[in-house]
Amino acid sequence: MTAFDWTTLSAARNAKLDAVPEMINHALRFLEDLLEETNHVCTFTLTDGPLLGDVTTAVNALLPSDCGVARLTPVSSWSELVHAALPGLFLPGRPAYVWAEKMPARQLAEAVTGWVVALLRRIWPGSVESWELTVDTSHWYEAVYVDLVVRVDARVWLLHLGLSD
Repeated sequence: MTAFDWTTLSAARNAKLDAVPEMINHALRFLEDLLEETNHVCTFTLTDGPLLGDVTTAVNALLPSDCGVARLTPVSSWSELVHAALPGLFLPGRPAYVWAEKMPARQLAEAVTGWVVALLRRIWPGSVESWELTVDTSHWYEAVYVDLVVRVDARVWLLHLGLSD
């Protein structure tokens, strides 16, 4: 697919800021459905909460009760991390030809990823503080995951991209 600036669409430019997180979650649900296959279930979520003292405390409040922050590793670009993970890290293995480069299903997944990033840019400035999260858990979490933490003013956001298979 040729490069397209999703921010030029009026739906991205003109959406009310309080509606943008719901729009992102709708797009993430679509990606989950698109990438789902037997024994290949994705869980993509965006949650946020107040900054509770420090980022680690705020993230712990957003995680499931049996999970905690093991490590927050600063990232220079949250959008590069999202593009590196989606959709490639979560593509089903079967049938392989469907998900090959330049195939329609792969192009659709890449386009939806572009839409997600454009919407995220509405709530996360490009130079915002962000970290890749490593989770410590006493139970099973996800087979593969990328968790991104972003702090914007007095809010902390957690983008969870997980695969259960």
